[in-house]
Amino acid sequence: MMFEGGVMTTSPEQHAAVRKWIRGTAHPLGPVDASASLDDLRPLLGMVGERTVVGCGAGTRGAHEVFALQTRMARLLIGEAGFRAVALDQDGTLVARLDAHVRTGAGDPVALLEAAEPFSRTEEVLALVRWMRVFNEGHPGDPARLIGVSPHGTGVSAYDTVAAYVRAAAPGLMAELERCYANLRPEGDVSAHANRFRALSDRRPVRERAQTAHDLVAGAPGHDGHAWALHNARLIVQFHELHDHDDDPLDPHNMACYERFFAENVLWWQRHTGHRVLFWSSGSHTADARTRIVSFPPDPAGAPSRNAGSYLREHLGARYLSLGITFGAGELATYTGAPPHQVPGPVPPLVESVLDDEAVGDYLLDLRADAPREVADWLAGTTGSRLVGPRHDPRRDTEHHMTGGSPAEWFDVLAHLRRVTPARPLR
Repeated sequence: MMFEGGVMTTSPEQHAAVRKWIRGTAHPLGPVDASASLDDLRPLLGMVGERTVVGCGAGTRGAHEVFALQTRMARLLIGEAGFRAVALDQDGTLVARLDAHVRTGAGDPVALLEAAEPFSRTEEVLALVRWMRVFNEGHPGDPARLIGVSPHGTGVSAYDTVAAYVRAAAPGLMAELERCYANLRPEGDVSAHANRFRALSDRRPVRERAQTAHDLVAGAPGHDGHAWALHNARLIVQFHELHDHDDDPLDPHNMACYERFFAENVLWWQRHTGHRVLFWSSGSHTADARTRIVSFPPDPAGAPSRNAGSYLREHLGARYLSLGITFGAGELATYTGAPPHQVPGPVPPLVESVLDDEAVGDYLLDLRADAPREVADWLAGTTGSRLVGPRHDPRRDTEHHMTGGSPAEWFDVLAHLRRVTPARPLR
């Protein structure tokens, strides 16, 4: 089976050459537990160097080992490389409350995560939050932060933040702000509010009022909290732009907007705070993929499209590092109440069929390392990488993928895990 986009074929000789290169170049990874020693991960520090944003994503959100590895990477980058923000592709207003917890201890992190997307309602993500809280207790003057970069579920707190700022900084603008936000502020469930907005026959006037409110805040600087209020006003604009779409069979969830907003919000935080940021997400979002094609059967493959990682690379250049996590066989959580996905060992044309090597086990690999010509050609060839969503069918495993690019285009660094087990839901 071949992917769309002219996927390369790997000859036995080239396959052997790539395996030999990996065996001589890769750094073995140790235990997968989130609290394990970081000694095996320290080569990553040299690979990251002075990069200001690291995008770390995998081909699944359902594996315990992937989440645990991402947590260990966060511990390393925060504890030893001076990173001070972890960006999650979750609702910005929800993660602001998680951030308050990791900074001050306020709130119940379990209750907050239970309101997040299903793939964040896990013991592994909770372990990250709890580790960050402990870290911040020891670094009260230099805390690590959690940020949410999705506007999908922008809640009432964003409107409250904007209103509080205008009331203090420019009270004469309050009447105009209230006019702009009339009926925009969600009452009750945000998803139901978004559906009501999408049901409008003409959504343009509502979007225009959200933008006018943003412009009011932009024109009223000079008071404490201006940047944060403006960011919240921007989230409200993004919410309405994201949900102002009609069903497109090639992009039914308006992912083009999601990708752009993920990048915009990561960049805003990095530029506003100067923090080095770990963007914790899916590989389909973090890879430098300008012509990415995503296939989640039984849905048709999407059209080629840009993702967040490509925008981050465009704006940051070499200051952005793309770190992918691939995996072999095992079981993955479905988050639907159904039994775990049974994922077979990877076979061609999946790139994982070359990466998965019993002789090496789990490993960390810098794809920028010197390589023989035939390996460099393989790294530069169009390929497909496994991408497992909530409806994975093991009989069609190779059809669940991301294609439209090469390993060297997508990733600077790869971590490969041979076997995975299901992520653990919150109890």
